[in-house]
Amino acid sequence: MKLFFVTDLHGSEMCYRKFLNALKIYKVDVGIMAGDMTGKFIVPIIEQPDGTYFCEFLGQKMVIKDKKKLKELEWRIASVGSYYYYTTPEEFEQLKAEGKTIEGRIDEKKRKIVLLKGKIEELFVKLVCERLEHWLQLAEERLKGTGIRVYMCPGNDDIYEIDEVLEKSTFVIPTNERKVEIDGHEMISLAASNPTPWDTPREFPEEVLAEKIEALASQIDNMETAIFNFHVPPYGTLLDEAPKLSEDLVPSVEETIHAGSTAVLEAIKKYQPLLGLHGHIHESRAIQKIGRTVCVNPGSEYTEGILRGVILILDKKKVKSYLFTSG
Repeated sequence: MKLFFVTDLHGSEMCYRKFLNALKIYKVDVGIMAGDMTGKFIVPIIEQPDGTYFCEFLGQKMVIKDKKKLKELEWRIASVGSYYYYTTPEEFEQLKAEGKTIEGRIDEKKRKIVLLKGKIEELFVKLVCERLEHWLQLAEERLKGTGIRVYMCPGNDDIYEIDEVLEKSTFVIPTNERKVEIDGHEMISLAASNPTPWDTPREFPEEVLAEKIEALASQIDNMETAIFNFHVPPYGTLLDEAPKLSEDLVPSVEETIHAGSTAVLEAIKKYQPLLGLHGHIHESRAIQKIGRTVCVNPGSEYTEGILRGVILILDKKKVKSYLFTSG
């Protein structure tokens, strides 16, 4: 079996389209997109009284007059994983008055405040679900009839509302917290992570992660050929080195820490599956064996529109070869 694995696309339209294209170019049997599928920011495009549009994006302020330029702006915003939203000056001011900026969901821990949910949060959920629905339709349009199967699993940063969207797909196979069969390999998947400084939607203490993993592992009949598709990587490995954060949550450019899960590490040591597929830590693109288990994190560079992935060729009882990809 030849599979292509990517993770942490964070809403990037460019990276997602590259993923679909890569499945055919690399002539794989299976595509797996796991973890942190959705974006983080809303970028307002404000219609002015004179018919022009104002937008501030990536530090650049611009006034746009024609539809072609607007379409180009929409693509730029979507390519880096953000969501564009057309609004009026009046609505923009109303949304800002909620306390969260419409430009993005402000990290409340960093600001040491608690904000109630409002229209911005509702808008964010709507835009996230709409893009994922579009992605699922695009996968079916591009890949139906090719024989390529696509599996998707959320990550800790993904809101729970997307689970229902995934379940409605008639083509893409959702995998979170269940077992699926892939060409004789049993795969179990887990979106959740251990706690992070960012208070993301799907974080749990290590003991809860261990319980979730045990429940999934108990469903596997043959560990020798099994795949653990766990978003968070095993602790203390090449796959989980993240920049150390200051008290104000500013990442260091020099120091790193291990940010993976001890529960995932212990489960891999205990069960020794054939393969571990991980992500979560964008900077830790690596492959490492833990006992007999080959664990891989392809990394992520979605903000640059670069798709990082890994091609893996498996036979029944071993990983025959692998190749990191970037483009």
